[in-house]
Amino acid sequence: MSGGAMTCPGCGAKIASPAGGGVTKCEYCGTSLQVPAGPAAVFPPPMYVPPEAPGASPGPPYGVPGYGAGQVPPFQVPQRVPKKRRSRAKIAIIVVLALAAASGLAYFIWYMAWSRVDGRVESTGGTLGTWSASFDECRSGDAFHPSWFGVDLRAGSPTAHVQVQGGDARAKVVVSGAAGDEPYVNLTKDACATFDVFVVSGNAEVNDVDAVQGHVHVDCTAADGGRVRVDAEFKACH
Repeated sequence: MSGGAMTCPGCGAKIASPAGGGVTKCEYCGTSLQVPAGPAAVFPPPMYVPPEAPGASPGPPYGVPGYGAGQVPPFQVPQRVPKKRRSRAKIAIIVVLALAAASGLAYFIWYMAWSRVDGRVESTGGTLGTWSASFDECRSGDAFHPSWFGVDLRAGSPTAHVQVQGGDARAKVVVSGAAGDEPYVNLTKDACATFDVFVVSGNAEVNDVDAVQGHVHVDCTAADGGRVRVDAEFKACH
């Protein structure tokens, strides 16, 4: 074989093959040897492999489709969001937070300043007659002159007027019927089967009037024999 050692078939000696093909003789026993001629063996050129940095993750294999053999794919640098886009995102977030804060403030103002009442008053017999009405308005006793602590509840159809003068079991409940402020009856705990009165400050002042909130649930027999029932819940009355 060209470029390597040959074995003599006569004596088994290892002899060096000539550089070219042809006939030669064994230098030990004289046996003729035929050396085949042929091109020199061709091997792939060595491939350069760049050294990896200490601690770096392994790179992509060489010969990846889309890259030449031995070529390293270029390093992909993460794209950064443009400053203008980031600024717009920040502005949008600030606007959303501002709108949320404004909505919360508006709800707080509504909750603290808008008078709300739910309930009804019923009269059976007696001086006031027989009727029933739903409340649609309330006012704080501080709005009257002279002022007093309590709440004034009113119904519009039919007209009815209930004043709770005080905030607990010692309160007096004054009820006037559909005809207006006259006639009226005074109700106290002593004449009532149910007398649950609770009136407290509403923790707000609207137009220089201290707001009140609470409830009143009374079921009483008036001095004239008539029966009056009041059930109401109220908030932010001013």
